[in-house]
Amino acid sequence: MTTRWTVATISAVAAAVAAVGVIATATNDDRAAATVPPDSVPGQDDVPGGDRTIVVSGHGTVTVTPDIANLSLGVQTTAPTGSEALDTIGEQSTALVATLKALGIADADLQTSGLSLWPQYSDDGVTINGYTASVNVNVTVRDIARVGEIVDAAQGFVGEGLTIGGIGFSYDEPETVLEDARIAAIENARVRAEQYAAAAGVSLGDIVRIIEPTSQGPVPVFEERFAADDSAAGAAVAIEPGSQDLAVDVTVVFAMA
Repeated sequence: MTTRWTVATISAVAAAVAAVGVIATATNDDRAAATVPPDSVPGQDDVPGGDRTIVVSGHGTVTVTPDIANLSLGVQTTAPTGSEALDTIGEQSTALVATLKALGIADADLQTSGLSLWPQYSDDGVTINGYTASVNVNVTVRDIARVGEIVDAAQGFVGEGLTIGGIGFSYDEPETVLEDARIAAIENARVRAEQYAAAAGVSLGDIVRIIEPTSQGPVPVFEERFAADDSAAGAAVAIEPGSQDLAVDVTVVFAMA
């Protein structure tokens, strides 16, 4: 993806002061983060410090490894009647949750969701010959190394009735993860501003405003969907969380000293 930033043109005309204009465009093919919307860059009328300012955008990235796995496990069964199907998955899901708790998963990291019941039809498409019920249990695993153990335990307990809706990865403290990226973004903006100031023959002053888009934030590294299989029983499932470059973009307003 190609990301293009355009820094606002700053111009000032005064009777005894030379005009200083800054226009900068930077392109980085490796950037995947959202850019600062044009309307978020402060205009000349609302920039602190008046006309003698330099406005630049800064970009910072940090490479991190996720520390949380979000796992979706489910139970599905078919029975002659809807009540029988619901009773069966009720018993199985209760036992599945008990198994997960026995493995050390906290109550706060377990959530039941996606309860469904639908009829099964015979070949004529009219006659109902059974009902299928399913329910999901969302599991937050705070030790990624144990994901394979947990999947295997669930597979061993439920068997063919187990469904695995997917796995995603995230971060326990996203603000801590982004701290280094923010620092890098400010430093990146300062380097740019110093270059513009030197080219214009002025001195760079203090930062008078920092703007960060509110839409930024960590995203899961990836999400994968797969189905349980009896052939996987007894073999640990290999889970690799990978790594992710998280980015922060800021707009920084510097005063001219």
